[in-house]
Amino acid sequence: DALASVAGQVDRCLVIDTGARDDTLEVARHVAGEKLLVREYPWKNDFSAARNFALEAAQQAGATWAVTVDTDERLLFDAGFDLRAALAATRANVLLVNDESGYYGKERIIRLPTAVRWTGPTHEALGGQLEVESATLPGMRFRELPKDEADLRRKFERDVAILRKHTRQHAKEPRWHYYLGASHQDLGQYAAAIDAYRACAALGGWAEEGAWACYRAAECCCALKRWSEAIELCARGLAIRPATAELAWLAGYAAYNAKHYEDAIAWSNMAVVNGLHDGAGAGFKRKGFRNPTALYEGPYDVLRWTFKALGNADAAAEAAREFEAAKRARSSAQGG
Repeated sequence: DALASVAGQVDRCLVIDTGARDDTLEVARHVAGEKLLVREYPWKNDFSAARNFALEAAQQAGATWAVTVDTDERLLFDAGFDLRAALAATRANVLLVNDESGYYGKERIIRLPTAVRWTGPTHEALGGQLEVESATLPGMRFRELPKDEADLRRKFERDVAILRKHTRQHAKEPRWHYYLGASHQDLGQYAAAIDAYRACAALGGWAEEGAWACYRAAECCCALKRWSEAIELCARGLAIRPATAELAWLAGYAAYNAKHYEDAIAWSNMAVVNGLHDGAGAGFKRKGFRNPTALYEGPYDVLRWTFKALGNADAAAEAAREFEAAKRARSSAQGG
């Protein structure tokens, strides 16, 4: 299905076989037919190495563009979209494709030959002058298949083992601390996640990532009911990137739970001002790391419960109306 989702838009289908023992290649031949190319690559527990091998193999096959689709992904095209024409028209060397919700993108199309390389054994990143070279390609999206609980746990445990070693070897690179924190958080190991996220934020790298590391660490504190620490982390994240409305929303949520109601109102109003429903959020450039609920109805949800706790029925009712309006706006923006 991954191949079938893109086969009609490309000239060749290059499958990198890292040791399949089932009927994968037979299925690929059935789907891709004469377009199929197979190259073998012994698995080394390193996703970047495999992706770089794929780029080299595509270039050796004469490709001028490499379009990547993982086996658990499907590419989606708008009606009438012509990928060849879109690639012929772009000046970018790296193209991002958004997920079907439109809230984050992945580097999925690379002009060949290329000097950019994938780095990192898992949660790999494309290294090079992406700020100059990359753009988002409209008319095309991707969908990731959900994993069951057992598969997810195995993935998170694998990533923790890989990233513990990798962060020791690359201690000054914030990205790997961030994803180590994310893997610990996904396993419910909140204290370890907080430590990793704090390490990411302290390294002063990409502001959006550092601010979001503080957000994720604050989430973990909320899970542990460490409300004051959650607020402190949100404030630290806002110092890194003030336009991150989700941090103000989460600080308001933590303040409400700590029964600091005036603070909850102040934080929530800050989130509204920089959000997407009735704020300036659309004016801030952003590559990823979003919580749509927090950008729309989340602050009003905190406000309605806070005003209810204070006994202000009129303000609570008004916040409830705004909550419903913002929720409808989010659904409309997401195509729901």
